Amino acid sequence: MAEQEAQEIIKKAIEGDMDAFRLIVLKNQAFAYSVSYRFLGNAEDSEDVVQEAFIRLWKNMARYKPEIKLTTWLYRIVVNLCLDLLKSTYQRQRKIQVSEEYAANNSVSSDASVLANELNGFILMAANDLTPKQKAVFILRDLEDLPVEEVCDILSISAGNLKSNLYYARQRMSAKLKMYYQTTDKITMI
Repeated sequence: MAEQEAQEIIKKAIEGDMDAFRLIVLKNQAFAYSVSYRFLGNAEDSEDVVQEAFIRLWKNMARYKPEIKLTTWLYRIVVNLCLDLLKSTYQRQRKIQVSEEYAANNSVSSDASVLANELNGFILMAANDLTPKQKAVFILRDLEDLPVEEVCDILSISAGNLKSNLYYARQRMSAKLKMYYQTTDKITMI
């Protein structure tokens, strides 16, 4: 029944019903923001990407094909916008600012929370060193826990290509995490 209701809302949105589209936005904006933030590591850029993604979705609703999940289409838009932004020189210059903002905005009193936030921040910063496709696969599959088929649809790649990129992304992330823990262990022992 929920799937039927969702299709009805999509149909109304295609016909120009702003209330129906508003429901689509409300249902999907948190996940779209989460994906965007994991790519960009910056709240302002993530909000801009999500806003642009929903604008593009609205403008292209008439082209929607029911055989593709609307969420897959939306996430493809979000990922493409993120990849475009990451490729720009502007984003490369902001990497240092992002890490400084992260450190300033994440001061939590509990040791466990501090370590978790620190590790999370390190993972996001380490992911910046991956190729754009590896980063996309790593974020969507490992961090967002999307099924392989949906990631393949979002990125328009084969399952083999996804597995290859994910393998190399995990290898690079593993090496970075090992370095991180070796450095962290030496610091904490002093």
